[in-house]
Amino acid sequence: MKSANLDSMKKNSTCLAFLALLLMPAFVFSQNNDGWIFKNEKNGIKVYYRKTSDVYELKLITSIQSSMAGLVSLLSDVESYPQWGYKITEAEFIRKHSETESIYRSRFDFPWPLDDRDIVMHNKVQQDPVSGKVTATSTATPSMSPERPDAVRIKDARTVWTIYPGSGGWLYVEYYVYSNPGGNLPDWLVNMALDVGPRETIQHIRQHVSHPRYQAARLSFIRG
Repeated sequence: MKSANLDSMKKNSTCLAFLALLLMPAFVFSQNNDGWIFKNEKNGIKVYYRKTSDVYELKLITSIQSSMAGLVSLLSDVESYPQWGYKITEAEFIRKHSETESIYRSRFDFPWPLDDRDIVMHNKVQQDPVSGKVTATSTATPSMSPERPDAVRIKDARTVWTIYPGSGGWLYVEYYVYSNPGGNLPDWLVNMALDVGPRETIQHIRQHVSHPRYQAARLSFIRG
């Protein structure tokens, strides 16, 4: 059990929100009649959510200045996740099947008195040859790596990055996440998961993807 006082617990209360970054969708710019509720818009990032049973789904819509290969390269760079993913403390490849398919594990720092979570995801990336749209889909595969005694394994999750070519060096991005982190989570933590963490993650991505390492990237399976 982690030790912390009440003030530090409140200070770190936003940690669940980063799940919307790495857990790790059709592209829309307005709310449809599919249950999505518009939460807010800040810094060019629109946030939508909906509740399925006892689990919240989250959708972010934004734009990012980058080449297509640059952004895909960043999202595929699993070892870099702790540098820009909100409250991500560990990230590692479990297996690489190919350039477009892999299995990876991430660990998330949850606030005391909650236990940390980790997740194992099967990721696949594909690009539409006509439109140039890129879709990166990750699905939880908990049995692909042994569970660890110091973290709760997330066993039910799915994320989708959908990236559309824009103009003037911009990409239009939609990020969808469904995740059941397990256990009873307080309302204040769930509320923060719908706001602070995902937004900070997108802003960190915008900063990191501008690095020459990514902007100079060339991927054989990505054009643009």
